[in-house]
Amino acid sequence: MHYRPELLLFDLDGTLAHTVPQLALAAQETAQALNIKAPSLDEVAHFVGNGVMMLLTRTIVGRFEAQITDVDPKLLQQARKIFNERYLQGLPRNFTVYPGVKTGLEHFNALGLKCAVVTNKPQMFAKPLLELMGLSSYFAYILGGEVLPVRKPDPKPLLYVCEKLQVKPEHALMVGDSVNDIKAGQNAAIPTVAFSYGYNGGHDVREFNPDYAFDSFDELTALIDSLPPR
Repeated sequence: MHYRPELLLFDLDGTLAHTVPQLALAAQETAQALNIKAPSLDEVAHFVGNGVMMLLTRTIVGRFEAQITDVDPKLLQQARKIFNERYLQGLPRNFTVYPGVKTGLEHFNALGLKCAVVTNKPQMFAKPLLELMGLSSYFAYILGGEVLPVRKPDPKPLLYVCEKLQVKPEHALMVGDSVNDIKAGQNAAIPTVAFSYGYNGGHDVREFNPDYAFDSFDELTALIDSLPPR
């Protein structure tokens, strides 16, 4: 990038906050209710990133390389109903906003930049969770999963938010922690920043060629400050 972006598009889980503990607890309680082996915290960290239905599919099958068609639809719907109840109950607990996030978002707002969230986490969880984190006021738009018929790495969620906020995609920046975030940005022709500290299935985010790879949120803030306004 040669100029400061007008819009920052953020992933949520693993980018803005550490949320695997609350996801793991809900997934474990769901598995226990279904009398199947509960996943460990590390397994859930590996399973997240493709939406709740894939998390539950991987939980039921017990491996990352699972397809939704591997699970009986009735069992999957039962699992989703249980998960929704347990996760909503646990939303106020077991999350940690990453260092530098709040001050960084405040700084971006002060610069007049638009910020938005584009996450595969369902909207019914994403919006209240951001409110509980004290972050929702920094975002001009929040797009959770299941609002559109597709999710990242498809570019449509990113392009949808760009259109809503009237910003050209080439003037935006996608900020995430996984291959889905990087590929979504690349597919939308939007520059990408990837954080190494999030959830990427054990892979180094640098393997997927983001435009920038950072180890802390403060590095993103420094990047934005180093760029001249458009």
